[in-house]
Amino acid sequence: RACDVMSVWLRNFQSKILFNEYLLKLHSVFLLHALGVGRFGVSVVCVDEKEIRELNRAYRNEDSSTDVLSFPYHENLVPGELPTPERDCDYNLGDIILGTPIIAQQCVQDGVSLEHRLPVIVTHGLCHLLGYRHGTKTEHTKMFMREQSVLTAFNTTFGTRLRPLTDVH
Repeated sequence: RACDVMSVWLRNFQSKILFNEYLLKLHSVFLLHALGVGRFGVSVVCVDEKEIRELNRAYRNEDSSTDVLSFPYHENLVPGELPTPERDCDYNLGDIILGTPIIAQQCVQDGVSLEHRLPVIVTHGLCHLLGYRHGTKTEHTKMFMREQSVLTAFNTTFGTRLRPLTDVH
């Protein structure tokens, strides 16, 4: 079939920052399941600083680099409600674009490893794909709590002590 149940597609279009791509994909699959959307697919795309800045300018009208951008496949989702696909092809959450050099800079500033920060960033991006926002205090609290519950499951499974991005920055 052309539209099978999806998974994680990882593309690394930057070469400046080296990381374990297999581990990022494994962690991303786990995070999908922890969010209750394991049947859905997502694209995780790693880009350089120039590309993330261009995307940020084009889609958010912000002329600056950023760590993560999310482009949802399903629009107007209410946080906590799952998409309701009409066809197999709709089992897609969207795209998460990682500004890998920006994330690496944050890691140096915060004294954490890239392998520990990437799952936090992907969790944040996945929550955005599922309708969560952090523009108001109420939205921030909902998103923080969702990220916290997912990362608690992650921490239990992988023996880490990761905290939500909405708590870090």
